[in-house]
Amino acid sequence: MTTSTTTQYVTFVVGEEIYAVPVGYVREIVRTTHLTKVPLAPEYIEGIANLRGEVLPVMSLRKRLGISHEDVEGSKIVILTSDDRTLGVIVDRTAQVITAGEEQIQESGASSEFVSNVIRADKGSFYLLLDVEKLLSAQEKSTLSKAKTAEGGKKHQESQEQAQQHVQIVTFEMANEVYAFRIEQVQEIIRYSKPTQVPDAPPYVQGVINLRQNVLPIIDLRVLLNLPQSEIDEFTKVIVLRAQGSLTGLVVDRIREVLRLEESQIMPPPSLTQQQEVKEVIGVIRKDEEMIMLLDPAFVISEQVSELAKEAGEEASATQVSTVEEEQYVVFKVGDEEYGVAIEKVREINRISSLTKIPRSPRFLEGLMNLRGEVIPVVDLRKRFELEVRQEKDSAARVIVSEINEKKTGFIVDSVEGVERIPKHSIMDVPDMLLEGESGRFITNVIRVDTRVILVLDIDKLLTTSEMRRMEKVVQKAEGEDSKSQAQKTQKKQGQKSKQKKNLKRSQ
Repeated sequence: MTTSTTTQYVTFVVGEEIYAVPVGYVREIVRTTHLTKVPLAPEYIEGIANLRGEVLPVMSLRKRLGISHEDVEGSKIVILTSDDRTLGVIVDRTAQVITAGEEQIQESGASSEFVSNVIRADKGSFYLLLDVEKLLSAQEKSTLSKAKTAEGGKKHQESQEQAQQHVQIVTFEMANEVYAFRIEQVQEIIRYSKPTQVPDAPPYVQGVINLRQNVLPIIDLRVLLNLPQSEIDEFTKVIVLRAQGSLTGLVVDRIREVLRLEESQIMPPPSLTQQQEVKEVIGVIRKDEEMIMLLDPAFVISEQVSELAKEAGEEASATQVSTVEEEQYVVFKVGDEEYGVAIEKVREINRISSLTKIPRSPRFLEGLMNLRGEVIPVVDLRKRFELEVRQEKDSAARVIVSEINEKKTGFIVDSVEGVERIPKHSIMDVPDMLLEGESGRFITNVIRVDTRVILVLDIDKLLTTSEMRRMEKVVQKAEGEDSKSQAQKTQKKQGQKSKQKKNLKRSQ
């Protein structure tokens, strides 16, 4: 008498059918959680989940199997794993664990990419047996992705060499005035969170927070500068500076822009401030109708404040700093998701000024912007990512200016969240399954920070080669028409002057 080999299967419902997978593939089953949407990913990819610090792609099994999509209350995510590949699949509901023998496995008789066999059960019922290996398989694009990253790194280095010829400053608002620090003095910019108060601290010290296992003192810059107080809101940010050998967080009303300018554009402070010994203001930049005051961290953060930072235990030794490798990213939002771009790829960040609309231009091209006499195209990332487009831009919206193929291009984002230093161990590869869609071309990494997921963009790859050519033609045409218009105006003025001279001679 031969004994049949039996296997356990986890079963679940999708649509009107019951499916089964061998229990060895199922790591766990969890309730549906927040998913980070990935723009232009395959339709069946619902997003990326941060599951207890692990980043994994999640697909809709309904969409993958070609079943009409609908949101089902109480749906679950089944975590499947095999050979270091992990995938979450959304199912309508889980059923039970069954045991079946080899003799119960039969061919399905129907053509399906992911179902080739069925499990025959009692009373004529059956379960569709999913081919998990096929679900987990992804196109081999990892090599391409690594090649893109290496190419991007070379461009980053070139960009850094060019940046050394200019000055970049981070501007921010305090009591309706605009201030700035040089960007090399800014360690990072983070969201405001209520600090833990320190007993008997000076009035300008709000308290301390935990920043990646380090204690960071939080200083109220309004109090230090003798400015009137204001309410904390969603725009409030903390600028982390390194000064006097320590890290200190300065609370500011809101971040304005990251500007790129010539050193000669920084003028000495007015003589009045010098006479009053306002030493924290070391320069003034005029931009449009505004005056930006450049601050010196050494005077803003006094030795007394620095000593507090050291006492709070923030200061790290040289060995501690070297053990944690970090990379710096500009983090921004488009829609509900957070994205990051390596800071060396960002030339500047501007508020949205007037844009010149171009008829019959690509949909994603919002218009042309005059950047200090240079015409640059501006791309709306909401349109590029095929998201819902807002009729009016929010006041928090910004234009991130980068350089692609030595040509400046602006990208409209909903808001800039800050500049963050990310430990390298928190920067992860993109799940292979996401490389199948268009997003695999421009999403290079995924950052995991606590419960957050940040998608890292290769800004050079956001537009395809053909899209870049179309955009360049639009810009060239617009520049040509502008030059023609200027020539016509000049010619008209010269004609008017000539006519005036003739009339003057006649009158004489």
